[in-house]
Amino acid sequence: MRDVVLVHSSDVHVDDTDIGGHHSGNRGLRAVLLTAADLCADLVLLAGDTFDNPRVSAPVLRESAEILAGAGMPVVMLPGNHDPLLENCIFRRSGIADIPHVHIFGIDHADTLSFAVHDLEITGRAHHSFEDMPPLHPPRARRARWHVVMAHGHYIAPDEWAAQSHRSWRLSDDALAATGADYVALGHWDRPTPVGDGRVLAFYSGSPDLAKTVNRVTLGKDVNVERMALRWE
Repeated sequence: MRDVVLVHSSDVHVDDTDIGGHHSGNRGLRAVLLTAADLCADLVLLAGDTFDNPRVSAPVLRESAEILAGAGMPVVMLPGNHDPLLENCIFRRSGIADIPHVHIFGIDHADTLSFAVHDLEITGRAHHSFEDMPPLHPPRARRARWHVVMAHGHYIAPDEWAAQSHRSWRLSDDALAATGADYVALGHWDRPTPVGDGRVLAFYSGSPDLAKTVNRVTLGKDVNVERMALRWE
């Protein structure tokens, strides 16, 4: 079987503002999808906070939908704490939920998405409100060759767990390891970095505007993770 190539990004924060290029309109979303096409990605993973808030204007949302409709590859979206699945949520209101190759956890897929052609299963737990919640679902048996988990939350190292008890959406080393995943695609941090104790590969991609990269994840003989520079229009 040939390698499977994933492009992982998060915290795009599409919004209505223009403040020197930071979280400015659809610029980051467009760059992520252009770069994914350049990298010949099989799928794009957007691990939460694609949108900055539920009040993004209709014209900006129409542009977002057009960009996603033209992606030319499957896009898997995980609603995060900035764009949760509220009533009349932004994904439905924009029409993005109706795009055939866009898959949104919590809408058309409760928490599991299978791509048989790649022998790949992706799981994720969507945010349904602004309240605290466990970012990971309970562990489950592997049902495909490849298992990727998407989660939007705040990683905390063991020695900081008590001191960081005020944090919402906490992720621990044990919770990450319990997934048994080949790769955990994380969102919530603007900074790109690996986390965890090494039992599974867990990475934050960082936001496009700060990281200026995406994570290219190659599922093959080994699992390889590389930061790749974004192509901006």
